[in-house]
Amino acid sequence: MKKNSALWRRALFAGHGLWVAAREEASFRTELLAVVMGVILLYWIQASLIWWGVGILLMGTVLAAELLNSAVESIADLVNPEYHPLVARAKDYGAAAVLVLSIVAVLIAVLLLWRRFHMGF
Repeated sequence: MKKNSALWRRALFAGHGLWVAAREEASFRTELLAVVMGVILLYWIQASLIWWGVGILLMGTVLAAELLNSAVESIADLVNPEYHPLVARAKDYGAAAVLVLSIVAVLIAVLLLWRRFHMGF
């Protein structure tokens, strides 16, 4: 790929990356399922526009973090396929970043549900 190729061409590469991640990364598929459940939850409780915005932002951030984590893992495995403590540390840090964002997303979902059923909107 040329560095400055057309936008549509770069979008095709990005779409291919999403397809490969969905096909090959179990964690990404799990998070896609969580996104579907999150959208259903927002629809079911008739969330306000601001909650939709927060939810979409968080779901997209978790998915993006997982994609970056998968990229780090792929590069680390290419550079050093044998076990190395620094490679393991890099992979653990990436996984931890996804975990932190996932926990934040769940906590915000709990706040949304609490507000909805105890305070109304």
